[in-house]
Amino acid sequence: MVSEAPRRTGPTPPGSWSRRRDTWAAGPGRVTGPAGGLPLRESPVLVARERELSTLVDALDAGADGAPSAVIVRGEAGIGKSRLVRELLDRARAMPDTVIATGTCVESGPVGAPYGAVRRLLHELALEVGVDALGDAAGSPRVRATLARLVPELDDGADAPPATGVDYVAEAVERVLERLSVDHHLVLVLEDLHWADDATRGLVRTLGATLRGSRLTLLLTYRADDVRTGHPLRATVAELERNRAISTVDVGRLDRHEVAEQIRRLTGAEPDAATVHAIEERSEGVPLFVEELVLSPDARLTGTLEDIVLARYERLGTAARAVARLLSVAADGVDEELLARAWAGRPADFRRGLEEALGAGAIRADGTALAFHHALLREAVQATLMPRERATAHARLALLLQGLVDDGRRDLAAGAAHHWRAAGEPGRAFDATVLALAGARAQYAMASAARLGEQLLELWDEVPDPEARADASALAIRCRIAEDLRDSGQMHAAMRAIDAALATAPERGAELERARLHAAAMSLASEHVGAAAAAVHVEPIETLLRGRTDAAALPYLVQARALSAHLVDRVTAMRVSDEVVDLAATSGDPSILSMALCKRSTVRARDGEYEAALADLDHALAIDEGAMLWGRCATANIVDTLNRLGRYDDAVEAGESAITDAIDVGLERRIGAPITANVAEALVNAGRLDEALVHVRRASTLLRGESPRWECFLLEIEAVAALWDGHLDRAAELLAAEAPLLPDPEDDAEGAFNAAALTVDLALARRAAAPPAEASRLLDDASRAAAMLLHPEAVRDPSAAAMLLLATCRAIAAARAARVPDDAALVDRAVALRDTQPDHPATAHVRALVDALLAGPDDVDRWRRAVDACGAGRSPRRLVHESRLRLALALRRAGDRRTAETMLAEVARDAGADGASLVGGWAAAALVRREETRSPLDSLTSREQEVLALVAGGLTNPQIGARLHIAPKTASVHVSAILAKVGAANRAEAAAWFSEHGRR
Repeated sequence: MVSEAPRRTGPTPPGSWSRRRDTWAAGPGRVTGPAGGLPLRESPVLVARERELSTLVDALDAGADGAPSAVIVRGEAGIGKSRLVRELLDRARAMPDTVIATGTCVESGPVGAPYGAVRRLLHELALEVGVDALGDAAGSPRVRATLARLVPELDDGADAPPATGVDYVAEAVERVLERLSVDHHLVLVLEDLHWADDATRGLVRTLGATLRGSRLTLLLTYRADDVRTGHPLRATVAELERNRAISTVDVGRLDRHEVAEQIRRLTGAEPDAATVHAIEERSEGVPLFVEELVLSPDARLTGTLEDIVLARYERLGTAARAVARLLSVAADGVDEELLARAWAGRPADFRRGLEEALGAGAIRADGTALAFHHALLREAVQATLMPRERATAHARLALLLQGLVDDGRRDLAAGAAHHWRAAGEPGRAFDATVLALAGARAQYAMASAARLGEQLLELWDEVPDPEARADASALAIRCRIAEDLRDSGQMHAAMRAIDAALATAPERGAELERARLHAAAMSLASEHVGAAAAAVHVEPIETLLRGRTDAAALPYLVQARALSAHLVDRVTAMRVSDEVVDLAATSGDPSILSMALCKRSTVRARDGEYEAALADLDHALAIDEGAMLWGRCATANIVDTLNRLGRYDDAVEAGESAITDAIDVGLERRIGAPITANVAEALVNAGRLDEALVHVRRASTLLRGESPRWECFLLEIEAVAALWDGHLDRAAELLAAEAPLLPDPEDDAEGAFNAAALTVDLALARRAAAPPAEASRLLDDASRAAAMLLHPEAVRDPSAAAMLLLATCRAIAAARAARVPDDAALVDRAVALRDTQPDHPATAHVRALVDALLAGPDDVDRWRRAVDACGAGRSPRRLVHESRLRLALALRRAGDRRTAETMLAEVARDAGADGASLVGGWAAAALVRREETRSPLDSLTSREQEVLALVAGGLTNPQIGARLHIAPKTASVHVSAILAKVGAANRAEAAAWFSEHGRR
């Protein structure tokens, strides 16, 4: 295997064209080297790849400037993908603070050793930055121990995380790259992904989706002609191409002018037209073939393309060709010592043959690893082997690898299985696959484990007593394949595996395995689609496991019944949840009980039993403290529940602690990211927008490509922040981005309702500053979005509809102010949902605001109650300011202008600091409008205005005193002050002044 490190020495890699001959064949005749006037030399620059190179340079510059980027380079074999990448790496080496690391995938049978190319890339990274720096970038002993599985030099004796089906490797690699990219511009190359093992493909999918890092450029190459329908890389590439930060470069063939230019660069002379025509026709514009034709001393322009490739091999002596044939079976990257041990002849012949093959450029070496000049040459040489020679070579290699496996090198078991199978030894291949499968899981390579499981099934009927050898039934292996695919993030593949397993399962018997498959499908649907899609698996699990309470069945029964509690009415849901917890407690398994407690907590929180929900979550965390999943999921739910309680600072504190914990164990993306999202929501509600957006960005990076539901949630959090902070265009952009991802209310009521609420509030916010015609349209938009409140899910889960309920009541109030007739059904539903809101101090502000909005803008008493409810410390800070604004406006309409203006000024001053600049702007605008419409009457106090009105009515000072319950002398003082302020000489002039200015 060759790893093209930037500082390596030794034989030049393929495509660099450093080994040249003195003659070359062309045209209908022969053209010689120096004698023919065309001396051969190395091509100094790349030919005709300006457009492709430009895309790579753009990605390189973007990465250097702090915008992580990736490029997929693809094309047929021999087209010059590696040459193009090397051209870019030459430029990268001239850039400051640049670190280059490469890994090349090799063809090593159906299932290669997990993370083959990634190991080589990390090894080069360690050489470049130093092992200590690589270890420091891990950030915690657990993450360093995980990486030590791939880079043994990092092993410092710390315990690695248990092999529990969680992909720790991807997170560990992401962490290291992210931290190293702060101080270095990392340029990482993974070549020949068409040969990548499943674990490497999974890691590439993760790295490409998240592109975590400050300065990072990722280059990926593969042979497009090898990746046809059904190839496992196709799905990975499809996922990567959906990321706008990833570009694709398709490297095509050269035209005749470009072929002529390549010849010119190789020879240093101008070729004649006949030569160009002949070489272009035979090479079909593939640069590798052009090179071979130009550089071969005796290649005739006849025969097949395979003949062109084989020309270099056929010029070798007998021993060198034998070495090449053995290497073609062993595959690129084999260690020289292993190949020498597999040699059946004299050691001296092997040494002489290897030296000749290296000298002729047919084989190249990277340290002790051997590989062909080009993969096409290896494929062509392998095709020359007779079946017996091929089988014998496979058998010798299998025997050697098996010996190493038996001595503890379990990482070589997959290779041994490949060679045993090719040697016609299915039994030994099966046993080696069993060992490779256990090794893959121990290295957290779940994707490779799934493929090895499939390989076991392929060999199943070829070996005696396979169940005993595998210690599992075929259906149990199918179950594990589906779970491994799920745990490696291949959700669609996991569902296909589940469907296929259920289709092959016997109708009677194997109930536990069938229930296990339904449980895996339920888990996938629940996480990525919603409760309704998951619910279809509840009844099959219950039916298959009816009457069973044993330890094997309980996990699936608990999971199914816990989900069913979300599909029934609230009273029944609580009873079912209690029964689930009681059932889980009989298992004696803390993880099962922890799961049941977490599920019950969500039911309790839905009903407003927040303290009881917190008690469940604390219990779950205490009994499952060392778990990697449910115990930490309990922490995520604790943050969410504290947020619902209005305890925002407590939620942030608990969340930050949990995030640190998740980072330490190497699960920031799997567990820390959802907690980060919940913390962001709490920060928005607390009015701490700058901090919230930092968490939103982090969670978005970590969860990119993971789940549409999480993407929706994060977009909603940012949209709420943007809307109430007055950035309406940004809020609109976020809602537009969310629209294609929106869930059905039956699958995710809260997500669907929150999006509708934001649509209502955005329309109303825009309406405030819109001209009349536009304002009318926006009010219609708000009303249409508010109609989501009529969806049946709003009644089933009223707490999920709280945000939409408030937005709908704002729309109803706005419509009434515009004298638009009520939508009776919508008003009735709003009233009904107000009454079904959880009866808890944390939700009192929702009830109070709904009451005030429906009562109208002039109901001072209801708005006072709303202000008191929102100011009790349980509502989002934006609602505190909104309620005070609405109360101020009600007070002003009621005549208490002084109090109103004081309150408006306070809202205008303070709202922005709490993330409610939109409300602050409304308050400031109300003050400005008041100044613009101020009349001379406003120069009088409210008491003086009352006195002047009575003077204008003809009342005497004693009569005024009696009417206002003040002394006649006090009334006289007020009258004197009024006369002075309005410039009247007597009471009659004051009455006339009031008649002109006092009527509004």
